[in-house]
Amino acid sequence: MYNNPATTVGGGALASTGIGLTTSVWLGLAAFALVALGTAVMRIVPRGANRT
Repeated sequence: MYNNPATTVGGGALASTGIGLTTSVWLGLAAFALVALGTAVMRIVPRGANRT
């Protein structure tokens, strides 16, 4: 009666995929690290000719 049904449905959907909470945390950290790496490489690599 007082439970949020969205939480129950989301947890059930996540459990049915086989991805646990720990795995999703690691996937989130990996995605963050990849985005950080991409932005770092974009800062290092020179773009185009001399822009002034």
